[in-house]
Amino acid sequence: MGMFFFYNNRKPRKFNYKPILYDPEEDARKERLKNRIEAVKREMGVLPEKVEVEKKDFKTEFVSQTRHLKKRKDRVETGKSTFVANNGLLIIIALILLAIFFFWLLR
Repeated sequence: MGMFFFYNNRKPRKFNYKPILYDPEEDARKERLKNRIEAVKREMGVLPEKVEVEKKDFKTEFVSQTRHLKKRKDRVETGKSTFVANNGLLIIIALILLAIFFFWLLR
């Protein structure tokens, strides 16, 4: 086993994979050709017109479909939260200090 030195650590080799059969220019050319063929077919009436679908934000849709996340969002927006949630750390510290004080008194 070799010695461990802080100033002369070897770094791991980086992943440097270069695909042999992948050509991004060829993929772009094929995509343009496919889009042009679809456009020509639409002009000729072979394919139906392309309908644009409205994209919805995933997060807002997910929150609107779940009850507990909707309640949490409403609570955050209104600024309401429970006393224990707001002052939980203070309550725990007070309990620990009380326990230490009573143990010290009883000793």
